[in-house]
Amino acid sequence: MRSAAGSYYGRRLASADYRASRERKAALIYALCADRLGSARSVLDLGAGTGLITRALERLSGRPIVGLDLDRAFMEETERMAVADLLELPVADGAVDLGIANHVYEHVADLDAFFAEIGRVLAPGGAVYLTAGSKWAPIEPHYRIPTLSWWPEPVATKILRWSGRGESYDDIRFVTHGRLVQTAARHGLVLDDRTDEALATQIERYESRVGRAVGRTLRLVPGPLRRKLLAVASPQWFFFVRHAGEVG
Repeated sequence: MRSAAGSYYGRRLASADYRASRERKAALIYALCADRLGSARSVLDLGAGTGLITRALERLSGRPIVGLDLDRAFMEETERMAVADLLELPVADGAVDLGIANHVYEHVADLDAFFAEIGRVLAPGGAVYLTAGSKWAPIEPHYRIPTLSWWPEPVATKILRWSGRGESYDDIRFVTHGRLVQTAARHGLVLDDRTDEALATQIERYESRVGRAVGRTLRLVPGPLRRKLLAVASPQWFFFVRHAGEVG
């Protein structure tokens, strides 16, 4: 999907709207991770892509951040950026105090291997900020096609080709909230769900009036029920991935 720079997805990456969205995303990540960014000895952006969020986070936090991505072709920022496979990180065991994994899990070939590698490199007391899209999101985030991620890959590929926005959907693998939690647990990790906190931070930043109205309405639902609803119905989730014994 990411290899076709001239594709619909490639054109999106080059748009002014996309670049502005990276600044907004960086602001949200900073709001949720500010304390950890201030105290972490080492910070890695895992699956940094263009590097735009990485550099924006550096400006906000005032500290250097190393970005890693498998595809050099999409890197716009090159300083402190390196090519690396997220399933074989060039990092020593227990060396990462804070990782940023923003909308990247769906691109890895093996979700178990992804969480195993996070568990290997994560320092005691460390965390990886993980933004994760839902399989049941009403609008697929990469190609902006309704329900695209709901379908088996062969059907999704046909829909994608029919739309003229791409040729294959075989390298995108969205899963459910439960699947993420269960897979992480197999590798001694806990997903500390911060979606409710992220929603509260984002409400007034939504571009659409509908988005702001939905967010404000959700805030009226009692907290425990609201968190259960978000686990099922939110199009994306926000987690801190941590070693299981360290979550109180």
